[in-house]
Amino acid sequence: MKKQFSLVLIFVVLFMGFSGCVFKGNDGNNDSSDGPAVPVENISEIVALKNIPSGFEFLGSKSLTSDGVNKDYAKAENVVEASEGIYKSTTLDYYVTAMKFSDVASAESFITNYKSTFKVLKNNETFQLVELNGHEATRALSYSTVGGKQVPRYKYFWNNENFVFIIEGNSADPAVGLDFSKAIGY
Repeated sequence: MKKQFSLVLIFVVLFMGFSGCVFKGNDGNNDSSDGPAVPVENISEIVALKNIPSGFEFLGSKSLTSDGVNKDYAKAENVVEASEGIYKSTTLDYYVTAMKFSDVASAESFITNYKSTFKVLKNNETFQLVELNGHEATRALSYSTVGGKQVPRYKYFWNNENFVFIIEGNSADPAVGLDFSKAIGY
């Protein structure tokens, strides 16, 4: 009887381990001193932030196809999965996009292609490197015409291994996009 109970217990532990309940390896806590872990969740889970910046609410997410990524952002090859999270405050809209590529080279190539879509501004102030979550990201500055005036808009983007993240919205304050970027955790 003890032998049968032991065997059942072993099978239960193994089953839980294979399903990710016990041997997942990363408990989702990205506060380790080794830097952020490579994302392992479903892309739509990544864009549904746990720590939403103050004043915003999560409206939902939508899947993006490879064609949609190519059309909306830049030439992309080997996209495995992509999703966009939509956030709104009383006056602002923000979008958190995560893309999973089949390999690191494809993610890095996408970043290069995406950078080439930006208009280079005078004084070469288009791109700035910023530190967040233990790695560097690029902050891109562009201008939009709102009410007849040119107002700044900031986008943050980076890759972590074969994942690419893009944060964009309609705020003239770069801190808002940075808060969303930090909330991703990767």
